[in-house]
Formats: sequence, C-alpha cells, structure tokens
Amino acid sequence: MKKTLITLFAVMTAISMFAINPITLEGKFNVKKSKGAVAVYSINWDGTQCGEIDDGVFVKGGMPIAEWLKAQDDQKIADGKAEDANFAKDWEGIKAEGNKYFKEEWNDEFGKKGLRLTQNESEAQYRFEVVVDKLDWGSTAGTMFGWGNAGGAIIVGHADLTDINSGERVARFIINHVQGPGHVTDRFRILLVLHQLVDDIEDVY
Repeated sequence: MKKTLITLFAVMTAISMFAINPITLEGKFNVKKSKGAVAVYSINWDGTQCGEIDDGVFVKGGMPIAEWLKAQDDQKIADGKAEDANFAKDWEGIKAEGNKYFKEEWNDEFGKKGLRLTQNESEAQYRFEVVVDKLDWGSTAGTMFGWGNAGGAIIVGHADLTDINSGERVARFIINHVQGPGHVTDRFRILLVLHQLVDDIEDVY
C-alpha cells in the first residue's frame, strides 16, 4: 500500500511539473497591495469561441459563442427536449450574474487591502477588463463521474488593468488555462470558473 501511494504521488508530481500555469502576470502593479485604488471593470464575452479545450488550446477548433448556444438548443430540440432548449435565452442572465459574482469575489479577496472593483466609473482610477477568448463549458457527466476539477468550465484570454488618465496598461494577466470546479449545471460552472480566476490571479503574487 505504501509503495502504491509513493508511486501515485510521483505520478501526480510529474504531471504538475508539466501542467500549464493558469495565469501569467505581466507588469509590476500589485493588486494585492494597492489599497485605495479603484477600477471600473467589465467581462467581455463578445469574441468568445467555444469548444473543447486542453492545455489552453481547442482540441477540434472553436465556434463563435452565439453559434455554439444555438447549436446546443438545436440539439435539445432534435432530441425531443425543446423545453430544455434555453442556452441562448439564458446566456444574457448568466453573463449578468457572472459579472456581479466576479466583482463580489474579487473585492472579498483583494478589496480591503488592494484594488477594489466598481461599476461606477466616476470613482475609478483604473479600468479592468477581462477578455474571454476561449470557453469550454465543461460537462455534467464529467462532474458526476470525474474527480477534482473534472467537468469544470475552462477559460482562456487575458485581463488588462489600464490607468484611465494616462491610458497606460499597468498590468496584464494572461489567462492561459483557468479551470473551475465541476458542477451539474452550466450556469454554476460559469460562476465557478470566474471564482477560480480570482483565486488564480491571487496565486501569481
């Protein structure tokens, strides 16, 4: 048994050595140590491509999010489950909820001693924009039958922090491959990957 555990630990260590870093930080601005700084924020999904992601890249190529949402609804209808074809309809609500949730998680992590996010531009010195280039929605099955973050949503892109007055970008967080915990619902997988994004940004300092 002891030998088995040692072998398993060695395998997991080897995997972790070659795992892609979820976030890469460019710039010297420290959001953890910038008390009093305020940024107006947004999460940009406009150019998001959807598909299956492995180590930050699409396995079979991506699809624009509007087309992906329609394809999911079309499949539900084809399967005789038209009442469940709500992907496109629910997306605007998911985005709004995710936007609010991200702010709450960020300010809970950084807001007291570091950069605080707001939606009131008049009180902000900075602009913080998260751009999601790629999205893997994860899966219910992966969540139910996997372990760890199996089945969790994955995002790839970047987040820029820009000085509003000068227009200078003071920090960029490159989102290489952030994967949230699994969940049986698509909505919660999006919220959880945004929570994970905050945690992974915290880890780069």
